[in-house]
Formats: sequence, C-alpha cells, structure tokens
Amino acid sequence: MINLSFCCLLLFVNITPQNILGDRYSITPPLGEVKSITTSPLYVFAVSDNHLIFFDKQPLAIKKTIHFDHDIELIGYDQQYDDLWILGASSIIRLTIAAYTIREYPFIGEINRFGIGHDYIYLDGIKDYSLNKKTGAIERIHSFPGDAKWYKKTTESDIRNYTFLTPYFYYDQPEESQAPLYEFPITALYDDGMYLYVGTYKYGILRYNKVSWLKERIVYGPLDLELKKVRKFDNRIYFVSSLGLSYYQIGVGDWHYQRFNDQIGDILFLENNFIVSFENRISRVNGNITLTLRTLDTDILCLSSDNTYIYVGTNSGLLKIYKNTTEPIPFGPDRYPVNTVYSTEDNVFVGGEFAFYQYNKEKEFWVKVLPFGVKDIVEINDNLYLLGVNNQIIRYSKGDQDLLGSDTNWILLPYFNIYDIDTDHEVLYCASYAGIYYYEPETELYKVVYNLPRVKYKYVFLADTNIIAVTDKNIYSLPTAFRD
Repeated sequence: MINLSFCCLLLFVNITPQNILGDRYSITPPLGEVKSITTSPLYVFAVSDNHLIFFDKQPLAIKKTIHFDHDIELIGYDQQYDDLWILGASSIIRLTIAAYTIREYPFIGEINRFGIGHDYIYLDGIKDYSLNKKTGAIERIHSFPGDAKWYKKTTESDIRNYTFLTPYFYYDQPEESQAPLYEFPITALYDDGMYLYVGTYKYGILRYNKVSWLKERIVYGPLDLELKKVRKFDNRIYFVSSLGLSYYQIGVGDWHYQRFNDQIGDILFLENNFIVSFENRISRVNGNITLTLRTLDTDILCLSSDNTYIYVGTNSGLLKIYKNTTEPIPFGPDRYPVNTVYSTEDNVFVGGEFAFYQYNKEKEFWVKVLPFGVKDIVEINDNLYLLGVNNQIIRYSKGDQDLLGSDTNWILLPYFNIYDIDTDHEVLYCASYAGIYYYEPETELYKVVYNLPRVKYKYVFLADTNIIAVTDKNIYSLPTAFRD
C-alpha cells in the first residue's frame, strides 16, 4: 500500500524549471557563492546561491541548472540510488538524477553534517536524526553507523589542510579587472580522490588534478544580474551590470568578464576597442587599460554610432562626435534626457524622455515626430517599433517624408507593462510582467512564448536562434523553434 503522506511530499518544493526533464529552456545563473560541491561518475554538482548546477565531468560544461525558491546549503551524492540529497533551511530534498524527480521532507533543526547510508540519511546536529529513504520517516537516534558517507560544510580548517591553495583566495587576471588584487575567498571544497574541486565567492569553480596539479577554472555565468544594458557585437553578447561587463560568444557559451571600479552606463565596440561611458565620462578600454576620451558636464545615458559619428545621449540632450576625435558637437534635441539613438542610412531616430525625434541626413533637418517618451527602438520591414517610457509599444512607419509630424504614420499597439523589446527582423519579442510575448506584424497579434515561465522579465533579446530572457534571478535561453 502506498503511503499517502509520502505522496503528498512529492514535488512539494518550488523549483524552476518545474518539469526538469521536459522543459525546453535552460537557465544560466550568475556567479555567486558556491556553498557545496559533490560528484558522481558522470557529473559535478554545485550549489551556487540557490541554484543547483549540473556540470558534465568531461568537459566541464553546464548541462542543467535548477533554481530553488528557498535557501539550499549542502549537497551529497547517493551512489546506491543515483540520488542527490540536498539540505535546505527547513527541509531535506531528494533528487533522483535519472528521472529528475524531486521529493521534499520538511525538517527544522540545526544540522552540522549529514551522512548517506544504505537505508537511511543521518543528520548530525544538536540532536541527531535518521531519515528512512523508503518511507520518509524521521526519527531521533543516539548513534551513527560506521558505513555512512558524510557531507559537511567547508570550514577554514578544512581549507588550510590543502597548503598548495595558499593564500586561500584568488585574484582576477590583470586583463579581467581594474582591481586585480581584490580577493575572492574559497567557500567550498570537495575531494573525490582524483580531483580537488574548489568553490569560491563570485570567482567560479576550480578543479585541480591531484596527480599533475593542473588547474581548470569554470566561469559559469555573468558577474551579477543587476543589468543596465545588453548589447550584441561581433557574435558576442555583452551584459552591462553593476559589477562590470560579462560576455560570451554565441554558439560557444564560454563566459568571460571584466570588472570595473566605476559603474558602466553603456558600451560600443569600435575598431577592436570598447568605448565605455562612466557617468559623465567617455573612455576607451583595451584590456585593463582605460583611457578617458572626454568628460562632459552631464551624465551619459546611451551610446550609438554609424559610419561617421558616435552619438552620445545625455541627461540634457544629444551630442555627436566624429570618429577618431574627442570633441563633442551639440546635435538635435537638447535640455531633456535622451534614452536611445537609432541610426540608419538616411535618418537618425532619437528616443527622448518626452518625445521621439527624426533627423533627415540628406536634408539636414529635425522633426519632432511624436509627443511621447521613448526608451528603445527596433526595426522590422521599414517599420520602427518604439518602446515608450510608459511601457507601451508604438509602431512607426518611416514612410513618406511629407508625413513627418502627422498622426498618419504611427499607431499604438496596446499591451500592459512591456519592459524591453528585440527582434529577429520578422517578429517583435516583448519582455512583460507575465512572460515573454511576441508580436507578429502580419497578424497584428501578440502571442505568448509558451515554453518559458510566466514570470516578470526585465530584458529580452535574440542571440543566433535563441531567445534570451532575463529576470532578476536567472537568465533563460530557449531555441526559437520551441517558442510555441
């Protein structure tokens, strides 16, 4: 007879993805605090913040990520059943690797370590307990058997047992940071006999071969998810965040980063160099060398370029700078913030805080096209799609120049609370408060991307054939072939 209480525990814990085996998307977590590591014959498992990450052992590449909605601290591998046991703040979680099924056993108590035996899980704390693997029953005990395999949190004394890890923290490489002597401490160790795995705080995971002592490093995600901008240059995706610049190459997925002392506003990639804004400064960055090109009297909000100019949107208007010079020239809208600039062969389109403007390059004149604030611009088939500061979408037809300033070449596409847009040049993708939606110009309808979670997204963009959607906790990736 099946135990009813056991069935109630099945899939009680809230995780993402909810259908681990069947969901089509993948999750990329930010670099965080690695709390615990263990291995199986095929995988390396790591707890980073509240993410459980599966790495293929050869090569060291992410296979799957599971996000838990509450704290998880310690992980152990049960070789007998091919299970993972995970210690949380108020429960013990069992994950069967082959089927990706999860069971949660509520438990509150201070635990220093846990052991995996043949029939039981043993909990060593102020009071000692056993958990029956078959029934889920938890009982007080007063001694432990000698055959259990124990897992515990890494302590300072554990770390100092490995003298070759001296000084027991890591530094960024000089090309990775403007502060290369900043220390990143060790937070977790796991020795499986052949390799020593070292988890850190926001530096990734390292693996040492205990025969050759060769070292490998895994940078498994961006520096953080406090994102300001997402850019695509030369087949790479760049994430501008509070801690610096994180990027990976489309189709490869190896993450790299560069930390900065100052907060980045926006970036351009020109002639193998980054043009970066820091508050009111424009700088050229090459590796860890930063050269200030110009300091303005107001903060910079956006950067853009065409074949001739760099366009600089500021808190008090728009400037342009001839490439290979540093002298800014007042250009177009002034006094008010400029959020985005989109340049084509014939026009420059400017999204300001209170209006949308168009500049005709041939006739050299400006027109205030719309009396609505705009913060993003993309183009599909000669139509511009504008994201308003009120989080609504406007379709604007570049159309006949004689129509500029009239109400005949734009239309509102109502939908509530769209926070970001991007396009694959066929449909418009929208990050909303309740999922990722896409708008088809042919049908003039919004459709939800069914195979992504229905949560609030801050950013969306297209990378090759993948939809990349960002929340305040995760980066989701879904092939466009699975959007319906």
